[in-house]
Amino acid sequence: MSIEQIKVRTPDLLEGMYVARLDRPWLETPYKVQGFYIKTQKDIDKLLQYVDYVYIDVEKSKEVGHDKNSLNGNLSEAQKKQNLTNVKPRQYKDDPDFKIEMKTAVASHAVLTDGVGEVMSDIANNQQLKMPLLRKVVTPMVESIIRNPDAFSWLSMLKTRDDYAYNHSVSSSIWAAAFGRNLGLPKKDLMALATGALLFDVGKIKLPEKLLQKPDRYNQTEFKLIKKHVAYSVEIVQSIEGIGENVIEMVATHHERHSGSGYPRGLKGDEIPIFGKIAGIVDCYDALISDRVYAAAISPHDAVRKLYDWSNIDFQRELVEQFIQVIGIYPVGTIVELSDGRVGAIVAHHRVWKLRPKILLILDKNKQPYPDFKIIDTYEVETGEDDEPLNIIKSVEPGLYGIDPRQFYL
Repeated sequence: MSIEQIKVRTPDLLEGMYVARLDRPWLETPYKVQGFYIKTQKDIDKLLQYVDYVYIDVEKSKEVGHDKNSLNGNLSEAQKKQNLTNVKPRQYKDDPDFKIEMKTAVASHAVLTDGVGEVMSDIANNQQLKMPLLRKVVTPMVESIIRNPDAFSWLSMLKTRDDYAYNHSVSSSIWAAAFGRNLGLPKKDLMALATGALLFDVGKIKLPEKLLQKPDRYNQTEFKLIKKHVAYSVEIVQSIEGIGENVIEMVATHHERHSGSGYPRGLKGDEIPIFGKIAGIVDCYDALISDRVYAAAISPHDAVRKLYDWSNIDFQRELVEQFIQVIGIYPVGTIVELSDGRVGAIVAHHRVWKLRPKILLILDKNKQPYPDFKIIDTYEVETGEDDEPLNIIKSVEPGLYGIDPRQFYL
């Protein structure tokens, strides 16, 4: 009988630890035994797909060379790595329900998208951007995300026009604010993140349209020219009266990479400011889930896998893990098939039970469309139409069943 168990975040696990309990019922995971040793990094990587934290049996972990003090010491070091900013994290709580917040978010999303159009027009006409306009654009969105990030996460999947650059700016701004909220940053930092993500690619407007629309891989000369968009973006942002230095840094470093392989300066690790690290992740994630001239969109679920594969290569692992906490293993917008055969889209996440999201049902078990959209909360609904346990069994590519996501994002 164990005399003590310690709660440990999944990313902080060490080889040799004995997992006694999970943060959810064992039946909600693929594990058939209740309790096991962490033998390799692969065991930790697998756990990351299903749980946020576990309970470690200290006595059993001792048997493989750990004691309580060494465990706590290692955890303290891991927690230091998680202290990603110098700001004491805030504990945000979801205020209204997803459905309630959605009513406000739709109007705020319209302000954001209309405002981005105005911003892009001003840049195209060589007019200097004004802070009052930028505040007007991002404030309603940030306030909605502070109340409940699910509504805007859902709306981020709505592409309002056939323009990648425009939609990418909108979505990146949303992801950056939601990311900052999860890190517990204050509102002023969420505003800065949203503004920086909105503007980090504005310098591309100075590049030849033919180059931006090229469907093939860039040659060395073309890529050298593409990289200049960072300097152009910084030049535009620096000209905004009252813009924060952290926004300028974010724009300047959003293509730097953890390994030093990025541009324009080849910064690596902690040489990259936190806002630049956040920008790199949201920029990459949204690009992956969007149709571009040179690549088709992949599913949000597959994009998460790629980000995790690139941990500590392109992006700091701790930040990638934090971002996955924001969007979930099955991010908002992912189309999934349930164990009873029904198909739906993830619309919101439970803050702890990440594998029990809210799902907008699209197709019945015979893969026929429902006449009306209905949202079910799989945290509340534990069994499917066959009275068997209800679980997500896989993500589904939209085209598989002829699903057009544009039909249901609003």
